[in-house]
Amino acid sequence: MQKKGFLFLLLCLLLAISAQAQRRVRITILEKDTQQPLVGATVQYATSKEMLDVKNTITDIEGKVILSIEKGKELYYNVHATGFVPVKGSVPPQENNIKIVMREDVLHLNDVVVTGSRTERPVKLSPITTQVLGGKALVDAGYSDLQHALQQETPGLNIQKVGFGNEISMQGLDARHVLFLQDGERMTGDMAGNLDYERFNLHAIDRVEIVKGASSTLYGSRASGAVINLISKKATKPLDIQAGMRWAQMNERNYKTPSPKDFLYMFEKNSDRPNLQAWLSAGVKHKAFTSQTDVWYSESDAFYLYQAENDSKTYTKEANPFLPHDITLNGTAVRSPMGIEGTEHISAAQKFYYEPNRNLSVQVYGSMFFMNSYDLIQDMTFSQSRDFMAGVKAKYNVKDWFTVNLSIHNDFYDRFKRHERIDERKKVYKSKIFEPRLTLTSTYFSGHSIILGVEHTSDELTSDRFVNRKMTTRALHETEYFLQDEWTANKHWMLSTGVRTNFSKAFGFMYMPKIAVKYSPDEHWAIRANYSMGYRAPSIKELFFNWDHLGMFQIRGSEDLKPEKNHYFSLGAEYTHNGFFMNVNAYINKFRNKIEGVWHIYDMQYNFEYTNLSSQRLYGIEAILKWHFLDHFTLNGTYSYVNVSKQDGIQVNTTSPHAATASIDYVYNKPNYRLKTIFSASLMGEKNFDVQDRVWVEEHHKSYDAYFRCTLPTYALCNLAVVQTFYNKVKVTLGVDNIFNYVPHTLGSGITMFNVPATSGAKGYVQVEFLVDDIVKSLKRKK
Repeated sequence: MQKKGFLFLLLCLLLAISAQAQRRVRITILEKDTQQPLVGATVQYATSKEMLDVKNTITDIEGKVILSIEKGKELYYNVHATGFVPVKGSVPPQENNIKIVMREDVLHLNDVVVTGSRTERPVKLSPITTQVLGGKALVDAGYSDLQHALQQETPGLNIQKVGFGNEISMQGLDARHVLFLQDGERMTGDMAGNLDYERFNLHAIDRVEIVKGASSTLYGSRASGAVINLISKKATKPLDIQAGMRWAQMNERNYKTPSPKDFLYMFEKNSDRPNLQAWLSAGVKHKAFTSQTDVWYSESDAFYLYQAENDSKTYTKEANPFLPHDITLNGTAVRSPMGIEGTEHISAAQKFYYEPNRNLSVQVYGSMFFMNSYDLIQDMTFSQSRDFMAGVKAKYNVKDWFTVNLSIHNDFYDRFKRHERIDERKKVYKSKIFEPRLTLTSTYFSGHSIILGVEHTSDELTSDRFVNRKMTTRALHETEYFLQDEWTANKHWMLSTGVRTNFSKAFGFMYMPKIAVKYSPDEHWAIRANYSMGYRAPSIKELFFNWDHLGMFQIRGSEDLKPEKNHYFSLGAEYTHNGFFMNVNAYINKFRNKIEGVWHIYDMQYNFEYTNLSSQRLYGIEAILKWHFLDHFTLNGTYSYVNVSKQDGIQVNTTSPHAATASIDYVYNKPNYRLKTIFSASLMGEKNFDVQDRVWVEEHHKSYDAYFRCTLPTYALCNLAVVQTFYNKVKVTLGVDNIFNYVPHTLGSGITMFNVPATSGAKGYVQVEFLVDDIVKSLKRKK
């Protein structure tokens, strides 16, 4: 007993000595303007200025952390929080309580990006020009969905109406050259390159990273024009629950008093669904486990677009040298209105993270999406879509040598025709993608960040549009290897080089090199030069489609198509100083064997045929401006110019040469309250392009196949949002989309009508968001 008592006293003495040798430092982190606590901010700390043996912790519900360090030592810290400027500093040995205030990063210059190089680095240090859009800022601006947010915020990005939904184009290239990624992973289920953009939950996005130019070296086929990577939210505090809802005015009331007795009752009811949205985002973080759940429901009503005047077609001598002069034909019949579909959809995503230590990280994820598309055709059917996506990712650090990254990704998409009165549906489209990937990354060699990877893509499509309206399956398989090295020679120079090789049974072996250089003479300036080769293999649809749409038009693929290649060159300069940021980037993009869909007419029927063009050249310039001034205002502006070469004097590309966006934000803060007013505008310049048709020439007494010039006028869409935030817990937004009530009055001629913005005019809305967990905790504290 005496021996045990002695050991107990010795243990108590050692603990007392250890406690005396430690000191506790309390740090409180607040938002500068509202003086509200910042919950979930990451605090890195160490007792050496070089941040050796760094440790991490996060702030609690009161924005506080308590750190234990060796007594008599100075504490060094770095504080990071999404949407705020990082803070560095130190705590002298004699202080144990400090307060840190963080200001909002309105220019987003400190965001960490991964898309341009597949490795994490601050955007201003990236060798590739990357535009970052904050998810929270997009919601604050009042955008109802991702496609409208991108249209208003991204230079040179155009969203136009086509026969099957919305189509995105960028820098003169259509959606087939713009690769959308969800957390770095591909998705399937596209129509002519366009996904169901409604599947993207804007309230579940942490940020959007946009890299323009050929990125095939890192991302393979379809990345020949741009990459848009949607980075999902991840909980950073023990409990994070956000909920909201949005109500907007209807686009158009088509059926005022539908009755269940009506034969077309379901059609009438679905055509006039209210414009409503509701969402829930719930995150839980406990020790090594993190869970993130996001659910979103949305519905909108269908409406018509009307043409103000009859069709007018001008057959120009420029496009048709054999004509004696320009010929203009004016239609005698009023064009039927174009119906814009209404939608109803729900999406849900779940992600689990297990991170037991700094060397191991495992993620399991899954999502589902269901959508009904209600058209204005009284044929007793409407379209249904569904998507299931799942995968697993693992990362393991092998000492300080390298990191192993393994991922297995699956995406399954189906489309149906659903009868409106009976419980019956017919599958018309089935697509799936399977993509395993293995990469090794290393920073072992001083100044070098190396990535080596291999991935395999299996793409399979089943459709009734290949062979005589029978459900037929086609597939493509590709295996690709890639290598990239980013070398930071010194604080002024950075060099990024890489190459990707591709092999498929259908198209053989290909390779795509890239080289990018960044020079920073000082902390304000950065100059970037980039060359990269892109490629895009023909899609399954471009190869095998053979579909006649009710005798109105036909879409034809060609099994003789060759992969297209392009050479992308860019040179840009960037300047940052005291709340001012400007980036100007000039580029040229040269295509060989570019795959293009071209309209032809045979026996008075339009045919849309995929073919290889011998060459096509695009060049342009883009500018981005951000300026935070007078402590309350932020000005954002972009401008894009693109010139697309003609084919034998014929302009087949439908992109507008000029596009611009602008916004002015005003923010007023006082403790526990924030007022933010955002006025934004998007301008799209005039479009001119040629479409094949047939025309009678009176002087020759015969008809010819000839091209007519389609002209769509310049338009601007302007939005206004007023956002009030109370105690950083409740946010109320009042706004008007398309405040100046623009409605397109010219739909184009013939098949070219599908090139207009799908807007019915001005529409008001109200949006309410709640930080549920903070509200509940505040009420408990008051009790």
